[in-house]
Parts: sequence; structure tokens; C-alpha cells
Amino acid sequence: MPPFSESIKEALNDRILLILAVFAVLSIITGMVYNPRNGWVEGVSIFIAVFVLVLITSLNDWSKDKQFVRLQSISRDENLPVVRGKHGQMTTVNCWDFVVGDVINLNAGDRVPADCIIIKSARV
Repeated sequence: MPPFSESIKEALNDRILLILAVFAVLSIITGMVYNPRNGWVEGVSIFIAVFVLVLITSLNDWSKDKQFVRLQSISRDENLPVVRGKHGQMTTVNCWDFVVGDVINLNAGDRVPADCIIIKSARV
């Protein structure tokens, strides 16, 4: 999962936010020239608005990435019938618990959960 700092970097790459930041700097400069006492307030408020917008956008993207990783890990978690052991006992095993030597019985439409060698197949 990408760290939160990656989400912040992606949010800062928005051109509209960069334009707002440039105009905030220009607003601070012109405000300080015409009204040195209170001219900086408008530009700083624009910077604060941009900061809040970047923070909200990055938190939203980060939570979506976190949820996507969680859902993807659930979708990959499946149990399949496996022939395991010397006596060829059929058991149901999670796809993350396969070991070398397991014989997996796949049906039509199943996804192949690991690197494998096809022992027997039939074209339907």
C-alpha cells in the first residue's frame, strides 16, 4: 500500500492547486505593498484553503487505496480442493497455504492460484 506521503504528492500535482498557490503569493505581495498592516491576510487565507483541500484530497485517496488493498486481499483468499500427503487424502486448503507437491483439482472457470504443472486436462 502506498504511504500517505504519496497521496499528498499526488494531490499537490493538481494544476489548479498550483495556480491557486501562485495567486496566493501574488495576493500576499500586492496586499503587503498596498496595505502593509493587513494585506497579507487574504493570501494566507488562500494558502490555508489550499492546504485544507490538499489534506482532504490526500486523506480521501489514501483511504480508498487502503480499502482497495483490503478488498483485493479478500478476493484472492479462496479455498480449493487439494490432494495432499502420501495417501492422497482430499482436503480443502487456502490458496496461501499451498506447498510443493499439492495436486489441485480445478474446474471450468477456476483461476489458477499458483505456478503449476498440468497433470491431466480435458477440453470441453
